[in-house]
Amino acid sequence: MQRKLLKKITSLLIKENIDFSFQKSNYAGELINLAKEYANRKHSDNEVLLVIGGDGSLNEVLNGIKRSTCPDTPISYLPSGTGNDFGRASGLTNKPEKLLDNLKNNLTPKRADCGSFKFPGHPQNTYYFANNFGIGFDAYVVQRSNKAKLKKFLNAIKSGKLIYAFNVINALKNQDTFSVDIQSKGKSFHYDDAYFVTTTNHPYFGGGIPILPEANIYSRKLDTVVVEKPNLRKFIKLFLHLFKDGSHINDPQFHYVEAEKIHVKTQRPEFAQVDGEVIPKRPFGVNFAVKHFNLLI
Repeated sequence: MQRKLLKKITSLLIKENIDFSFQKSNYAGELINLAKEYANRKHSDNEVLLVIGGDGSLNEVLNGIKRSTCPDTPISYLPSGTGNDFGRASGLTNKPEKLLDNLKNNLTPKRADCGSFKFPGHPQNTYYFANNFGIGFDAYVVQRSNKAKLKKFLNAIKSGKLIYAFNVINALKNQDTFSVDIQSKGKSFHYDDAYFVTTTNHPYFGGGIPILPEANIYSRKLDTVVVEKPNLRKFIKLFLHLFKDGSHINDPQFHYVEAEKIHVKTQRPEFAQVDGEVIPKRPFGVNFAVKHFNLLI
């Protein structure tokens, strides 16, 4: 998919007589350094940094830009991954022709939200996410999906999202519950049977599941969602309401906190995921804050 998009946009740029160069990442994490090096250099006013890839690629570029000497360097993004949740939340096009027309007509970036997080004891290290930081259910789904050999085959036939559906069922059966403490705006919340805990920048996770319809990337707030484990019947009911009208948020097992700063703490080791990249099992204590970056749309 990304090769076809790169070939297509390369042809369009040549046709439009627009100068360009590109760099390809060869391993996880490389885009952080490439983006940081790019932002540290001087560029003309009409030059554009375009990211072609999935949510993980956008995450790496975002972190590289934020660690540079020019953290407000604008980012343009052509979604071409499996989930593409940030593209969906921000209304970005996945059509190269449309993207190029947009950039030709307007190079004024919009100030979009992103999340930042720090681990207590390591306040000097700040990390960023465009989508969400999830512990429990969604991280289990991502971890299982990323490891699945079937994922490559499904991506090849443009059905990559199915792997998430398979592992949602797997997670429902095997994901355990855990206790979580949330602190925000001087208030504390404790839940003993958390199943899904995600701090999110917009409504979606897992390739388009609208877990919190009211969230958006221009609210200047983050939302931490906690779902206590339902039985199978209740899970199906919640899932139906989630896609039907968003009324799942009124269920007594669904909770969320919206704020500029949120602290999340768990005791038991659980998987976590950040923009689709898995963090191995561990207890978590995380300080979240809303930040921003410049997005060309």
